[in-house]
Amino acid sequence: MERERGIKAMPDRSLTKVVTDLSHDAGLLVRQEIALAKAQLKERAIRFGAAGFLAYLGALALLAALVLGVIALGVAAWLAALTIGAVVLLGAFLLVQRARHPKKAPPQ
Repeated sequence: MERERGIKAMPDRSLTKVVTDLSHDAGLLVRQEIALAKAQLKERAIRFGAAGFLAYLGALALLAALVLGVIALGVAAWLAALTIGAVVLLGAFLLVQRARHPKKAPPQ
């Protein structure tokens, strides 16, 4: 009946051979899935890296505009750059401190 539907009969294989083939195929599948996940993560990391770099450049441009704006208010150029730089460093310091010592959630 199977031959009538066009299904080829499988040659008789021992149970040991079937288990061995299954083990080999499962291992191959896992390795291929890991390789695919690595490739997808690498592609995603490259995209995030490029976006992060562009965001960094944008932040630098905004800081330069801020310094020029303070200079336009009549502050000396060196003092404007020093002040803006100090404020940015203070903000970075506060973010690092917050990350190092997160607030614990109150007990419920």
